[in-house]
Amino acid sequence: MILGNLVAITQTSMKRMLAYSSISQIGYILIGLITGDLKGYASMTIYVFFFYIFMNLGTFACIILYSLRTGTDNIRDYAGLYIKDPLLSFSLTLCLLSLGGLPPLTGFLENYIYFGVDGNQAFIY
Repeated sequence: MILGNLVAITQTSMKRMLAYSSISQIGYILIGLITGDLKGYASMTIYVFFFYIFMNLGTFACIILYSLRTGTDNIRDYAGLYIKDPLLSFSLTLCLLSLGGLPPLTGFLENYIYFGVDGNQAFIY
């Protein structure tokens, strides 16, 4: 999980940065598999199908919409996005903060449920 995030930090393309971040999110899915328990499998399924897919689709949709409007996906070109397009800026901010797991967004709720179910077993390994 850490390696994907470290590689994502060095990217200059927003799409590549999100792709490497998505690779690191696979670690959360593996926690559900490592537990070897029905609760772990169920929480992994809920994590993937109800939370993670929608957070990533929203983020990719914002990035693709911005790149179609401007013709670039360089991270530096996102400076001043709140002035150029406030709604897109707000949507992208919510999606990224939710992927980061900050409360009170969906990503925090998902991490709370996921680690609440798997936390005792996952950290034994």
